[in-house]
Amino acid sequence: MPKSNSALAANDLEEIIASDRAMVRVEQLAGRLVMSVRSVQRLAERYIGLPPLAVIRRYRLQEAAQRLREKPGLSIGEVAADLGYADQAHLAADFRTVLGLAPSGYRSRHESTR
Repeated sequence: MPKSNSALAANDLEEIIASDRAMVRVEQLAGRLVMSVRSVQRLAERYIGLPPLAVIRRYRLQEAAQRLREKPGLSIGEVAADLGYADQAHLAADFRTVLGLAPSGYRSRHESTR
């Protein structure tokens, strides 16, 4: 793929992930981009500097954090299900890995600053 086409494809990759919360697997992304999984991985590494799954995870976690802040009545389990996590424990593990605290701690911290 020529360089300019690759850069455009990287933009498409990011836009798809940002706009489609159902996009939870690299295979889905590869299908939407009509590329192999390996090509998507190379593209993300080259232009974004992260594996595509890490990009997907970060967008999902940003969405989770926003929902935890803005919708205190929504349970963490509901947030996990809405964002395609297998269960609340998987969301909590990702949340702790990336943000350094559990979703409940994040919500509590945000509520105390209101």
